[in-house]
Amino acid sequence: MRQTPSVILVRCGRVGMVRPWDGRDLAESIYRNFERLPAEIRTRIPLRRVWSLVPEVPES
Repeated sequence: MRQTPSVILVRCGRVGMVRPWDGRDLAESIYRNFERLPAEIRTRIPLRRVWSLVPEVPES
């Protein structure tokens, strides 16, 4: 497998097994686990929680 600089290798549960991550995988992992990250790391990542209303869809 050819690796580009944008691919991050992440060690899985088993010894010697790695899985390539691309930017999308990394972003999704950060979104899912942002609240669990240490405060020092969260302050370095420029994410903000935004709440918005979802318009109701009229029933037909």
